Amino acid sequence: MQGFLSIGDFAKLRNVNPKSLRYYERIGALIPAYIDPETGYRYYALEQLVEMDMILMCLELDIPLRNAEQYRQSDQTLDIRRLLEDGQQKAHEKLAHLRNTMQQMEEALRRIEENKRYQEQEGVYRRHLRQRLILRQPFTPSGGELAFKQSSTEIFLRGQSLGLLPAFTFPIGLIAQRQGDRTDTDIFLEVLQQEDGITNLDVLPEGNYLCQQRPAQALEHVDALITEYFVQHPEANQVIITNLTSAFFDLKGPLLELQQPI
Repeated sequence: MQGFLSIGDFAKLRNVNPKSLRYYERIGALIPAYIDPETGYRYYALEQLVEMDMILMCLELDIPLRNAEQYRQSDQTLDIRRLLEDGQQKAHEKLAHLRNTMQQMEEALRRIEENKRYQEQEGVYRRHLRQRLILRQPFTPSGGELAFKQSSTEIFLRGQSLGLLPAFTFPIGLIAQRQGDRTDTDIFLEVLQQEDGITNLDVLPEGNYLCQQRPAQALEHVDALITEYFVQHPEANQVIITNLTSAFFDLKGPLLELQQPI
């Protein structure tokens, strides 16, 4: 029809499938400018590209199309300003999420590269570790692996509620501190950034550590692992137990690294 575009031609202008246009029509997001009463063919006005762009923006920003009607006034006029303002806000949120994801991936790759030389290292070895920012809470080692997994979930959720960003590499660990005849143990979540107003975080300082490895199965008897370590190292007052990030994921779990600050 003169002055209108067929559904195929209109779809080509924004590289969408004509079936998608039929779907948009069914949900009321984009109604053809004219429907031939005899053939049922759909036709669109060139000006409707603005509406098409609105739909594509909603899809890009994860705004449900069924909510697109909120940007139309009672006379079906499209409120472009409001759409763009909401779209801008959504875009900022997505950019922030992408920045966080990039930071997580960069840190994970750094750890993989740094740990590569220590994979399956036998005996005690010395290494230099960067400062680590952690969220910690008390942990009872006698509960074994089940208690460790439950506490891991709990501290992850706590960190999430505080807006903290952990690494991709399951940065959960334990800190056992010997105080005379008593040993206190905390579980910790290592985080990559600190949000404003968060003050209940601790720091594992940068420095040299004496390290050794244990299989992941050692977490089945956490209390025995900690007791054994202090018996074998009577000079130690603290041991940190964390995973040794590697380039490959083993279903048996990552190796554990026991780190004693020196």
